[in-house]
Amino acid sequence: MAEFGENIRKAREEMGITQQTLADKLYVTRQAVSRWENGSRYPDLLTAKALAKSLDTTLDDLLTDDDMRTYPEVNPVIEYPMTKRVQTALFAAAFAINLILTMWYFFYNITDIRAFGIGNESVLRITYFSTYIIIISVLLYGVVKSIKDTVNPKATACIMTAIVSVDFVSNVFFELLTDSPAWFGLLNYALIDILFIVSVLRFYYSKKLYRPILIYVLTGLVAALNLASYIHNLISVIGTADLRKFLTNGTLKLAAVLMIEILFIYMTAVLYRKRKLTKG
Repeated sequence: MAEFGENIRKAREEMGITQQTLADKLYVTRQAVSRWENGSRYPDLLTAKALAKSLDTTLDDLLTDDDMRTYPEVNPVIEYPMTKRVQTALFAAAFAINLILTMWYFFYNITDIRAFGIGNESVLRITYFSTYIIIISVLLYGVVKSIKDTVNPKATACIMTAIVSVDFVSNVFFELLTDSPAWFGLLNYALIDILFIVSVLRFYYSKKLYRPILIYVLTGLVAALNLASYIHNLISVIGTADLRKFLTNGTLKLAAVLMIEILFIYMTAVLYRKRKLTKG
């Protein structure tokens, strides 16, 4: 990667132009050119072609084989303006929905003094609230990283595994503190979560071109299970006094889960396509 930056610097100096002049030609910032030259970032492929033309050289002269293998892992997962905006919008939407869910849960549950009359019940409510706080914090981190254009594969893997791990721990606490734990259901969810985390780490940290089919399947399965649970619970409360509360709480929970799953699939699909184009 250092070779690529060094090749840009040498070609630029041979032409006798400054970083700012080169940046103006490519319609980028001087800081972008500086990052390319110091090896902390690559330009996207379209900009790289324009860069080579501006420096009166070729991409083959600028990029080595090692550079091409490293390229997808150093740059942000998403590089083009429209896909960047979609990524940021998905992060922001997931954050907003989960924030609303957290606020609703706080005002309708945590602030209810009667909720702390039973020991296990109070622990459960605090556990859920803490889970929501951690998840919105992770999503906010993702929003900031996306706006700053620094969501690389490793950052994406950290975001995805953190959210799934926190949710898993929360479910374990819930079953341990309930009177009739549904161990079979928990085992199934635990298996899905563990497989998902392993799949994410394998895909995002590997330099090989793995197909993320298992990530897609597990993400879709979680979405389908949550949708099925929502429909089942909705049917059970129709005609009861709990319907209004369920339509607020249940719908917010479903929307929060689905938005996160869509975000996971989107970022994974974009990185896979990027790797395939680069290495294929």
